[in-house]
Amino acid sequence: MNWKDARDKYDWNVNLGAYIHAAEHPGYFNRTITADEVSNFETYFRSSIDKPSLRKIAGEVCYWKNSRNYLARNKLTRDLINHLEQVQNRTAFIDAIFALAKKPSLENFKNLQTACDQKSGFATPLTFLSFFLPEKFPMVDKHIAYWWNRNKFRFDNQSPPDFAQREDGWIKTSTKANIEQNWNAYLGWTCFCVDYADRLNKHTERQWRARDVEMAVWMSQKKTITLERL
Repeated sequence: MNWKDARDKYDWNVNLGAYIHAAEHPGYFNRTITADEVSNFETYFRSSIDKPSLRKIAGEVCYWKNSRNYLARNKLTRDLINHLEQVQNRTAFIDAIFALAKKPSLENFKNLQTACDQKSGFATPLTFLSFFLPEKFPMVDKHIAYWWNRNKFRFDNQSPPDFAQREDGWIKTSTKANIEQNWNAYLGWTCFCVDYADRLNKHTERQWRARDVEMAVWMSQKKTITLERL
């Protein structure tokens, strides 16, 4: 089955030690997260949610997510760590994740953007949501947006919105309309991932979550793997 093959080929490996300010955080940013270790990395983030170490672990997740954004990855990571140094900001960050997981609304998403100090961010705030509850929430990036915009009609008869993409493929967040469109597209994408996780659990021996469906789609887009409709 191509779904299983695509998931097995997932290859996002990130050396956290490449963060240019890694030496400022002894005990952190000192390992490589391989594709086989990513589920443990998600658990590592969830287990830190109520600990003072959250700001550094959230920084590691931020760097992991943005590791191929060579121009911005170091600044995004340092800004988040500095932002979460304040107790009230960490509390707001935690509250925003819990609220969005409980009620995935545009208002709650915007609150998470603010809590991450990324009011124009889209993929990174949703990474924290996905790491927090991977059974229900997938991540998203330009590869997912490309696949969704071109393939969703084969899988979803309701035709949810496309993601708004820039010419370089990045998801647009420059206007209020962009954010609203992309949030609605994300809701459609999330429903698809949850649905297909359930279907794949019935067709394969692997235990699938929304996040695993997303990883398979991500690889299918990168490697031009056609996924079956179940």
